[in-house]
Amino acid sequence: MNREVLISENSEALAKTFAEHFAKQALQAVEERGRFLAVLSGGGTPLKAYRLLAESPLRESVPWQDVHLFWGDERHISHDDLQSNFYQAREALLKHVNIPEENLHPVQTHLQPDKAAEAYEETLLSYAEASQNCVRFDLVLLGLGNDGHTASLFPSQSALWKNPVIVTEGSYQGRPATRITMTPLAFNQAREIVFLVSGAGKAEALTAALGEIRDVDRFPSQSIEPTDGSVLWMVDKDAREGEQ
Repeated sequence: MNREVLISENSEALAKTFAEHFAKQALQAVEERGRFLAVLSGGGTPLKAYRLLAESPLRESVPWQDVHLFWGDERHISHDDLQSNFYQAREALLKHVNIPEENLHPVQTHLQPDKAAEAYEETLLSYAEASQNCVRFDLVLLGLGNDGHTASLFPSQSALWKNPVIVTEGSYQGRPATRITMTPLAFNQAREIVFLVSGAGKAEALTAALGEIRDVDRFPSQSIEPTDGSVLWMVDKDAREGEQ
């Protein structure tokens, strides 16, 4: 696995760097393979990047007709709920670009949680090539929680990660919820995984994620190790300087 750390001045510069990277990778994937399969994340810094992608000149540089978007995790709530990752992405980005509705693949949260997880796993499989047992995403965007979690892979839950998509109960920063999340079985098939990490509050988690001591049950972000891909850590100075 190739791993690189790229440092930006602040969260605004970090969002711009990722937005430009997304556009570049989309163009390359469409040129080489005819489609771009990307996984989006929730969170404040990703939303800043989505808003930049919704504006000129980046909006016109992305071949949206050939972009397919998935979500790494989602709360089991309506797509119109303000806390929904899909809702937030729709408001910040999707409403403002020419992406076909059929190219959007949110978790079907109108189903019961276990049925939603099963349905999403079937969706992922439907985009896998004949030689693959799970879809190979071109780009996966992930965040990092203060406790070391990523997507909805929380500490002390690694024994649950037995399928590409699972239901989990998570409570982070006082926001308990039933969640549907992809697991390392899905993420680690990707060609590239990008972590966006911003703020001094993430410094300790970043230290653990990049450290030599490996404990995926305690630090779930360490479970993200693509079998044939790369990991790019995009961080701002506050997170990196605190980590050092």
